[in-house]
Amino acid sequence: MVARIPNLELLLYKAQQALAHDPDFVQKIAEIKENDSRKKVYLDFSVECFSQIWGSTCTGFDVTEAGEPVMAGSAMTEEYTTIVHEKTTDTYCVFFGDRPCYKVDNPSNEFYEDMMKRQMASLSRAKNRY
Repeated sequence: MVARIPNLELLLYKAQQALAHDPDFVQKIAEIKENDSRKKVYLDFSVECFSQIWGSTCTGFDVTEAGEPVMAGSAMTEEYTTIVHEKTTDTYCVFFGDRPCYKVDNPSNEFYEDMMKRQMASLSRAKNRY
């Protein structure tokens, strides 16, 4: 089975919409405007996409947003990982398949290492690792 190729324009749009409604991101933009006395802050996005193999059918969604475990099958599953990076604020949105999974505001060295290895952490691991 081959994983579906993600629609990168749609994922970029989803990331932009999520960030526009994220209080931490909005605060970062406000601080940039205040410190640089700019009237406008221009956002700059980049997108990286790669295939990732998971040990179960839940892929990176191994817990709910509330932290509860999810049910999944025990089968090797290929899923595309897409990382949308907003460069002005250094904010990352991580998608598995076509669904947003988590946001990283202050990336750790482990985050960059995982990006280089093309093996991003699942939602439960990302909360502590990144």
